[in-house]
Amino acid sequence: MRRQKERTMTMKEITAVITQEKAKISCNFEQVKQAIQETLAEYRGAVFTEDSKTYAKKHVASLRAKKKDLQDNLREAKKEYMKPWDEFEGQAKELISMYDEPIDLINGQVQAFEENRIAKKKELIHGLYEALVPEELRSYIPLDRIYNKKWENATVKEKDIRGEMSGIAAKTEKDIGTIKDTESDAVDGALSVYRVKLDLTEALSYLHNYERQKQEILAKEQERRRLEEEERIRREEREKALAEQRAIEEKEAAARREELEKEQAIEQARKEATQEFIDSLIPDSAEESELYEYRIALSADAKNKLEMYMDSIGIEWEVIS
Repeated sequence: MRRQKERTMTMKEITAVITQEKAKISCNFEQVKQAIQETLAEYRGAVFTEDSKTYAKKHVASLRAKKKDLQDNLREAKKEYMKPWDEFEGQAKELISMYDEPIDLINGQVQAFEENRIAKKKELIHGLYEALVPEELRSYIPLDRIYNKKWENATVKEKDIRGEMSGIAAKTEKDIGTIKDTESDAVDGALSVYRVKLDLTEALSYLHNYERQKQEILAKEQERRRLEEEERIRREEREKALAEQRAIEEKEAAARREELEKEQAIEQARKEATQEFIDSLIPDSAEESELYEYRIALSADAKNKLEMYMDSIGIEWEVIS
């Protein structure tokens, strides 16, 4: 480690420094510029003839040749001028690429060290989870759910992780207790809702909605039973009224039958007595008739019937006023 530090110090002392001096390139710009301007002034406004046209064409060809020479010289001069730079740039790029080897080497070692540190930190975090989170809470807060990436940082201490993890476990346990304390029929459903988002408010809202719906169902059931009971009572009252009516009718019918039987018995007795009486009135052929007087209270109709009957059997009679 000490040698590595010494090498690092040496590397810090040696730094690539680029020095540059102005290179000098010259050209008779002003002289050529003046010649071009003189040519331009010579031909500006000129009127060509057949003879001057030939001369002008030759002059144009000469100017174009000079222009081409200048362009060629410029490219060549630039090429020569850039030769030192091209050589210098190649060496500089080679030097730059050489930096990558120690960078990659050192960075790889640092990265390996960091990966090893993080692996140990993850083992610590897993151990804390096993120690701090009870078995019955792990289905609600598995490690991958509450895992905080910042716990892997070297600056985060074990006590900080322990505190956060204990807080999460305590809150979860308290929330579950709150849900169970409601003693609702829907506790299992509410715990399932809580397990999804770890949101106590949402779980309690689920319970509230369940209880409200339950009360509505119970109210409807009670109303249904009340209506059924009322209908049963009305039905029984109707049946009772019908039974009472039938009993009254049967009683009246029995009374009428009894009265009829009594009347029939009386009528039969009357008939029998009348017949006996009549039979007694029929004179025996061997006996002499005698005169008898009776005082009988009869209706006019009965009187007429009696008289007709006495006539039919040969009784002599008369009305005594």
